[in-house]
Amino acid sequence: MASKPTSSQPAPPAQSSRAPADMEIPRDQDVLKQVASPMATASSHLDPYPHYIMSGACGGAAFYAYNTMRNPRVAAMAGGFGLAYLFAGRLLVTGHPQLGYDIGTLTSVGVLATALPAARATGDAYSVAMSALGGISALANLLKSYQQRTGLPHEMVEKR
Repeated sequence: MASKPTSSQPAPPAQSSRAPADMEIPRDQDVLKQVASPMATASSHLDPYPHYIMSGACGGAAFYAYNTMRNPRVAAMAGGFGLAYLFAGRLLVTGHPQLGYDIGTLTSVGVLATALPAARATGDAYSVAMSALGGISALANLLKSYQQRTGLPHEMVEKR
């Protein structure tokens, strides 16, 4: 049996390979949306990987809470957040972005609400890191959820 010859054409470059200097913010929107445009563009190019990263971070937090802090309640909550992020990322891949971003937003607010009081009280590196990640993730997911509903902010475009 003869094998089929394979095509030696190189794969097209990924969209995110463009340098930021080659992109510009659309000026047909108000200032707040112009400021949010780079985050929306970056999120569109990176999704669903930030959700998977947050899922792994929550899994690590669950392991840390159970083994080091000896707190199974916090470990279960962190594990639940990790599963929610994993599900949200999967929804983005399977064609349900609005629901994925909504679940990501709620999960991020939950992470922020549970980690921020501990970070303020103890200053523990684990709590500070999780509250920072939860806050950034909440902003990004809320922005993309809003963008799914309204189409704004417009994403950055290539310079002409």
